[in-house]
Amino acid sequence: MAIFDLVLVELSLALTAFFYTMGGFAGGSLFTALLLLVGLGAGEAALGGLIFNIFSATSSLTRWKVHVTKEFLWFLVGSVPAAFLGVLLVIPDFVLRVIMGVVITIGGFAVMVATYPLRIVRVNTSSKFLIGALVGLAAGLTGIGGGIYLAPVLILAGMAKPKAAAATTTIFILFNSISGTIARIPRMGALLSNPLLLISLPVVIVAAQFGSYVGSRRLTETNVRRVIGVGLIVVGLYITSLSF
Repeated sequence: MAIFDLVLVELSLALTAFFYTMGGFAGGSLFTALLLLVGLGAGEAALGGLIFNIFSATSSLTRWKVHVTKEFLWFLVGSVPAAFLGVLLVIPDFVLRVIMGVVITIGGFAVMVATYPLRIVRVNTSSKFLIGALVGLAAGLTGIGGGIYLAPVLILAGMAKPKAAAATTTIFILFNSISGTIARIPRMGALLSNPLLLISLPVVIVAAQFGSYVGSRRLTETNVRRVIGVGLIVVGLYITSLSF
């Protein structure tokens, strides 16, 4: 990869981590898209997205942890094993690429809608478990931490204020990404030998620190989520178009 191309990729990753962590996300969906654009296969890109998620969410959580509410951790009980199961399902690259594109696009619309609290819905523990399992399965299949699906549920259902929702999605993304990465360990060899991964991780960690600080201390999430929503829609449609 030429120096200019490498700088462009690292800048894109840094901006992704910065803007996503401002809203309590980790950026796995766009990380995955960027890795696809630089030539990685869908399976490798999905694994790379999970690894970036782990480092981004861990760095971000140091800022968001003050807003964590324990009652929402029930989502993790259903999501973590489902994310592991989703990773074990073997899907051809073509199909996985289509799934990624559609899921990211839907996630973009969901994030945009989630800026408007339309109604109040009370969710019991079993429903939280089921929601967590469904989101975890989608996260494992596509290499996305799942926060872009969970945040709209929390906000639209009136279960959490924006700051608590952001903190919850950060934890959700972190544990789902760890689960998904563990399930993909046999496929990790080729990716670990890719120098792009080693160069990019410090960039992601630093950018996530700045983004989560701005989001948790300085800004509300509404406008940030709108920007993320538009970005997800554009990237999702682009990835889907590559399959045809």
